[in-house]
Amino acid sequence: MEDDFDFEESLKPEEPFHIEVDLYETGDYSRVLVVPCDLKYIIVSGDEHLCTLSKSCDAMECWVQEDGNLEDELVEKLGQAIESFNV
Repeated sequence: MEDDFDFEESLKPEEPFHIEVDLYETGDYSRVLVVPCDLKYIIVSGDEHLCTLSKSCDAMECWVQEDGNLEDELVEKLGQAIESFNV
């Protein structure tokens, strides 16, 4: 049983990775850097820290912005992109 838990944990990325997301709803996708840090994800675009996200439950609307000032809809898009990378 413990081996199953270890396997699921290994699916989470431990190294920084890039995702593409339409940050400004213009149809143009921006490549952002996602830096996993324990149970949080630091989101960076260019040289700018956009926000830090964490997830409080398994539903899509459970992505929480711990710092930053992004709209909730964008937080959900970023969360969805992070989850699709993890699969």
